[in-house]
Amino acid sequence: MKRILYIIIVLAFCTSSAIAQETYLNEIMVNQFTAKKEGNNAVINFNINLDSLNIKSQEMITLTPVVKNSDSTLTHKFSSIVITGKKRNTALNRSIGLHNFEFEEPPSMLVRNQTNTEQTLPVRLEMPYADWLHQAQLLLYEDITGCACTDKGNNKLIVMNPVFPPIYNPSYGVGYITPPAEEVKQRSETYAAHLNFKVAKYDLLPEFDNNAEVLAEVDAIVNEIRSDTNLIVTDFHIVGYASPEGNYSSNMKLSENRAEVFVHYLRNRYGISESAVKTDWRGEDWDGLRKEVEMLDFDDKQAVLDIIDNETDINTRKQKLHQLSGGKTYRWLLSEYYPPLRRNEYTISYVARPFNVSEARELIKSKPHHLSQNEMFLVANTYPKDSDEFKEIFDIVVRHYPDNSIAQANLAAYEIENGLHQNAITRLEAIDTPEAWNNLGCAHAKMGNHEKAAEYFKKAADMNYEVAQTNLNEYNTWVASL
Repeated sequence: MKRILYIIIVLAFCTSSAIAQETYLNEIMVNQFTAKKEGNNAVINFNINLDSLNIKSQEMITLTPVVKNSDSTLTHKFSSIVITGKKRNTALNRSIGLHNFEFEEPPSMLVRNQTNTEQTLPVRLEMPYADWLHQAQLLLYEDITGCACTDKGNNKLIVMNPVFPPIYNPSYGVGYITPPAEEVKQRSETYAAHLNFKVAKYDLLPEFDNNAEVLAEVDAIVNEIRSDTNLIVTDFHIVGYASPEGNYSSNMKLSENRAEVFVHYLRNRYGISESAVKTDWRGEDWDGLRKEVEMLDFDDKQAVLDIIDNETDINTRKQKLHQLSGGKTYRWLLSEYYPPLRRNEYTISYVARPFNVSEARELIKSKPHHLSQNEMFLVANTYPKDSDEFKEIFDIVVRHYPDNSIAQANLAAYEIENGLHQNAITRLEAIDTPEAWNNLGCAHAKMGNHEKAAEYFKKAADMNYEVAQTNLNEYNTWVASL
């Protein structure tokens, strides 16, 4: 009987003619804001000061904290805080006690407004940490429940903007290395002269087979280098080779004699002094044969390679090659691939003079081998770093100096600045210098491997590389902003 009477009283109260006001947010103060990362969670603390709040006796305010980013695509809603007037509080507690009312979602606090009294609500919010919180707002959404239990509005108050300070955007410096200038730019170029000789002979006959064509090519190459005023020819190095058939000792002598006759031709043709020519001979060119076979595709390919690689006795090696496929394979190799092995190789060594940037900029298109790394680097720096010309020059440097760590490191620096991070890492891992470590750090940072990046920055900074120390400072500033 008492329960029925109470429900009637509550209904009578809710149908009162009082009108709820539009908002109480102008009477609520929010202060003492803090936000920090604790482990994997974001913890937000603030106080809600109700000293100036004078809620109507029959009304109820629901404050719902919500974190959302600028376009509301990412949000996190927390449990609400419910503040009631005196009569609403009494009725609400009785309804809850009699199980006649329950919230859709249990509030984190249910408090009665104490008018004309100091009243502060400490609020602690906790959620999984995420980077987007650095661009998010913390809002308090207000719902006022007034007469007849009706919703009287949905206002909001910005509590924190942003929740966390913006994440620092580190700027990592990639280091290019200026190659040292060469005091003397000693260069050499090697060419092959496939001169034809009669079987077991070494007389150089200019009109025999295609020797006239070969010698014309030799003349063109030698004359071009000797007539280039930018170059000073220092010496010639001649090496003779024979193809691997017949007697091994005879072939060694044959390669010697063929090298000597080519030297004689060069001396007579160009007046080259004896002291400027070095002669060598290698006999049977098994290495050359193996390289040729490696590029071919035929049934006995692997068998030929195995015989060359594993049979150390030359006579047995030749015998086994003869036996493959009943001699068919050997005859084919002898006809098609042995003749080019019978040759002389000649290397022309020279010194190139120094070039200024304007001269080097022209030469790099036609004769890059006449330039030093330093000269190429200075040319590269005349172009914007994001240009095709800048990249092309570093490609040229690596082609001409493939084993040079500075050339590799500079190309890797370009790759990092243009998004080819894994290429750069592969290239730099073979280089053990502070500049390479710094650039490895930059590449790993770009790929999101921040701890690895910091290791390389520190390693390079410990060697007093200033760019790496600056990068390490940038990294530490970024970490502090998280």
